[in-house]
Amino acid sequence: MIAEILDGDVTICSLDQLLSPNIDNALAITFDDGMRSVYNNALPVLRDAKVPSHLYLTTGYVAGKNNWPTQPAGAPAFEMMNWQEIEACAEAGMQIENHTVSHPDLCRLTQEQIEEECETADLSIEKQFGRRPRHFAYPYGNYDARVAGIVGEKYQTCVTTVLLPLGRKLRAAELPRLDSYYLQNRRDYRHFFSPTASSYLRLRHWLRVFRSRL
Repeated sequence: MIAEILDGDVTICSLDQLLSPNIDNALAITFDDGMRSVYNNALPVLRDAKVPSHLYLTTGYVAGKNNWPTQPAGAPAFEMMNWQEIEACAEAGMQIENHTVSHPDLCRLTQEQIEEECETADLSIEKQFGRRPRHFAYPYGNYDARVAGIVGEKYQTCVTTVLLPLGRKLRAAELPRLDSYYLQNRRDYRHFFSPTASSYLRLRHWLRVFRSRL
């Protein structure tokens, strides 16, 4: 995948660089939760290609499994990375960001609970890496105007699961993000910014919106 992206004359950069008005035809790579598959499978590829990425970490389940309370019944169980493995990711250029402590649906929490989830995770990451996260991912992509107002004050960006490319009018607390599940054909990455690719993504977006309303 990385080779196809680079062959398509696309720049892989950090989120901070991606939001710069001086950059075009660029993307940032992100991972959620902190599962060990990132360390085993993604890290070697990213390290060899020398490209940056971001890991949104669920700090309360480091070295455990992804069995947080809001996990849907029947969801597959995955092992999570330990701090040593996360440190190896960071040393290879992966920035560690906030994905809360316990992966809750933030829309169901009070403001105090939301702030505690964010602050506790921030402190854990700061203790390990000497920096507070600048970026945040909503667990399950769930948020509303109230949640975005609370969390958006704390971070440079907050990413959703809205399946659209970045537009010219950016709302830093509600950035869209593309799920690689919908880009499984390696050829898709060679034509990332073509009109055909944009139309496909927008079609997938509206299909998702339609299904969510059924």
